[in-house]
Amino acid sequence: MMLAPSPPLAVLAPPAVVPQAHVGAGACDAGRSVTAGRLLAGGILLAKRSWRRQLHRTARLAVRQKPRSKPMPPEQKVYPAKELCSRCGFCNTSLVGRVQEACAFLGEGMERIDALEAKVHGRRRRIDEENELYFGVTEENGLRPIRMASESRPERRAWTGVVTSIACEMLRSGRVDAVLCVGSASPEAPLEPKPILARTVEEVLASGGVKPMLSPNLLPLEELWEVRGQDIRKLLFIGVGCQVQALRSVEEDLDLDVLYVLGTNCVDNPRDAEALQRFLRSASETPETAVGFEFMQDNRIHIKHRDGRYERIPVFSLKEPHTCTGVIAKSCYACFDYVNALTDLTVGYMAAPWEGGKMTEHSQYCVIRNARGQEMVEAVSHLELGDPAELMRPSLLSREGVVPGVLKPELDLAFGQRQPRDGPPRWLAE
Repeated sequence: MMLAPSPPLAVLAPPAVVPQAHVGAGACDAGRSVTAGRLLAGGILLAKRSWRRQLHRTARLAVRQKPRSKPMPPEQKVYPAKELCSRCGFCNTSLVGRVQEACAFLGEGMERIDALEAKVHGRRRRIDEENELYFGVTEENGLRPIRMASESRPERRAWTGVVTSIACEMLRSGRVDAVLCVGSASPEAPLEPKPILARTVEEVLASGGVKPMLSPNLLPLEELWEVRGQDIRKLLFIGVGCQVQALRSVEEDLDLDVLYVLGTNCVDNPRDAEALQRFLRSASETPETAVGFEFMQDNRIHIKHRDGRYERIPVFSLKEPHTCTGVIAKSCYACFDYVNALTDLTVGYMAAPWEGGKMTEHSQYCVIRNARGQEMVEAVSHLELGDPAELMRPSLLSREGVVPGVLKPELDLAFGQRQPRDGPPRWLAE
């Protein structure tokens, strides 16, 4: 990098001091000499300090050394985890040489979460404390309902706008230099993911919307070693469990001043765009207009469409339910980090009491795991945190028959039993 030349010493020197009238000529000459000498010395000192700052800044930028491993191309068909690969993007970066210790589906896999919890949060979860047993490390009163004030919800958002608003405010306030989030592959394919390093609030807002399939969220990390990414010292990463585990395993290699991790809950993802469309055809009357869906607490699939309308389909009334077999990625069946235990802050909805209404206006829940998570929540003034006791209320919806009912078609098909072409009538499923 070319360094700008230091400014002339005359520019650095302050105006000369004019001697008072009663001082003799000889004394004036001597005074001028001393003053000039001091000014020269001061100018040299200032120039050296400026030069050192530039050198320090240059050296700082050069510290981030790119790993030597060659990334796998994105079109790669077979990855180290084979059929269990979640296509998280890790192997498509120069970090691929550390895949054995970072991948959630290789070797000890998610068993590493125990040790990583202590590394990230300063302690492991307390298994004798029920909330931590299920939800992971939690700050005091850190498990609670969360929602956006209705008048403050951004227009472009995935669901309620909580995650989007936090990401925007972290950028706006200068807490981070960039946000790694997921945009859409194209306007024609809004549900297909394209991870990006967003530098502006506008870029974050433009990435709004749901992408319900496997996503290579770690892929943009490769930009950190390029010239355009060298100035990113503070990063907010948004992702799900398998991605976050890999990220935490190599956090030191990223040479960041601070890394914030904001996560969402994750259960099942379609493995690719074709699988996603198969599912939508089974669930929706107009799959071509769907812009998002979610399995909600009322045991229905809520499908949002471009025109703003919603379909609420009972899980058991799916058309051709057997077509859903093979839709969900095998990595999701092998994952047990639904709660995203290695984030600083997790936001989800399944632990939140069912309120009815639209999923985009429903309350969610959050798990504040450490001081960074607390900072993210406090950064957004229009976030409303509810009473932790609200999450402890018993559910009014029985799930005893739901889980076996959902699993039965999968198990029957796995053991060779034929499935009916259509689900039960809508009135019966209701």
